[in-house]
Amino acid sequence: MLFNLFPVLLFLAGVFSLLLSFYVLNERVTTIGKTFSLFAGAISIYSVGYGFELLSATLGEMLFWSKVQYLGIASIPGLILVLVILYTGGRAFFTWPRMILVFTIPLITLLARLTNEFHHLLYTSVGIDASGPGPLLEFTPGPLYRLHDFYSNFVLLVCSFLLIRFLFRAAPSYRKQTFILLIAMGIQWAGYLVYLAGGGPENLDINPLLLVLSAPVYALGIFKYFLFNLVPVARDRVFEVIKDGVMVVDKARRLVDYNKQCGKIIPEISKDKIGTGIMDLLGGYPWIHEIFNHAYPESTDISIGEKPDAMSFQLSNQVLFDTKGKNMGNILIFSNVTKERKLVKRLENMATTDELTGIYNRRHLITLAEREIARTERLNRPVSILLMDLDHFKRINDTYGHHCGDGVLRHFTRLISDNIRNIDIFGRYGGEEFVLLLPETDGPKGLETAKRLGSIVADTPFLSGDHPLDEAVCFTVSIGVSSTTGPGTGGIDTLLKNADKALYRCKTRGRNQAALFQRSPE
Repeated sequence: MLFNLFPVLLFLAGVFSLLLSFYVLNERVTTIGKTFSLFAGAISIYSVGYGFELLSATLGEMLFWSKVQYLGIASIPGLILVLVILYTGGRAFFTWPRMILVFTIPLITLLARLTNEFHHLLYTSVGIDASGPGPLLEFTPGPLYRLHDFYSNFVLLVCSFLLIRFLFRAAPSYRKQTFILLIAMGIQWAGYLVYLAGGGPENLDINPLLLVLSAPVYALGIFKYFLFNLVPVARDRVFEVIKDGVMVVDKARRLVDYNKQCGKIIPEISKDKIGTGIMDLLGGYPWIHEIFNHAYPESTDISIGEKPDAMSFQLSNQVLFDTKGKNMGNILIFSNVTKERKLVKRLENMATTDELTGIYNRRHLITLAEREIARTERLNRPVSILLMDLDHFKRINDTYGHHCGDGVLRHFTRLISDNIRNIDIFGRYGGEEFVLLLPETDGPKGLETAKRLGSIVADTPFLSGDHPLDEAVCFTVSIGVSSTTGPGTGGIDTLLKNADKALYRCKTRGRNQAALFQRSPE
């Protein structure tokens, strides 16, 4: 009676596995989902094929259905190895040479079964065992059958090791899924070992019968614990395709997972670091402490690397919750914004800096000067402005060319910049005119500074490498100085107007000198 139920149980297991295969393929169109669908399909072929073998009455029918079974039997070890490696995050393992290696023995096994009558390397002999309640296929294993046995057990051993290691390293959210896989695989392995050891009725393969138990376990994992929904889908559909770096940290602040891009950004993390405390692993990065001390908002800019090659990232820190609202950990997303930040900085420089000389342009110069003058008026402190004009600059352009004239302007800018204070504000006013604002400096001290700078310029000619004789281009500067103290003495416009009057006096007196604007007594 029990023997007659075997085919029914096998058909039920086969149909169930086939439905499971179609369901996963329809709902989870990912690499791991497709692999599981093939795996469940192989189980279905194995179960149904063996069911028909048990119902066969002749040796020829039994051998036919035995060949059909091997379409599934030969595929199962390779597929389960691929499935587990993908699930535990080893997608990078699968190159074409390695895939060929994984399925070499399964292919040999299948071809050996289909052609066994020509070489007898899988079954050395076959017959019918009629001593039991029903006819059974009886065979003597050959060398290739033993090879398949060894490979199947080796695969199950490797898969069990990978899953157990992953179980201890994975976040709690993933452990239920992994435990389900271990149970299902354990049922299959137990049945296989019992069969190889000769347990159960002689010549009756109980291994496919145990699939009746393992298939519902897989179903439990898929429908209740969302097997393939968390880590595998994240890796297949998100992790490895987005350009951002992604890092998953559990609520105990341990590294759970990361994608390849994140590994490139932060070289300290690697597969063997999964399960390590993130604070110990990335303690050298100041931002990691700030993130988990809640000092940073959900999104912030960080810099990684040594200057000048440091890269800018927008770091998004999101808390992960399960379906019940429980905190599962954090997901950190590193978006590379280096180009954007450099562009912003360049635009900011363009808005504030003179392109030729690299100092403040007229607009930003006036803005800073107005701010400083307002401060000095509020505090009743002195400030001076120097309006500088290069003497006979048109003659330099006409004699040596505009390229040399540009070099003179840059040379002049460096001379002044190297000989003023950090608090001074220096910018190009227009053409060959420059403005220098001196905070905390009254008129006489401003005039003294102007004379010192004028002497430096006159004593330091510009060497034009483009000139045939490498001739030194001598030039001078005239400087008008005006100053103010306290409120009511005028803003930037008044100071520039007065400095221009003093500059005009320098030019009428022969240039290459400095003059201080003096108010006429009323």
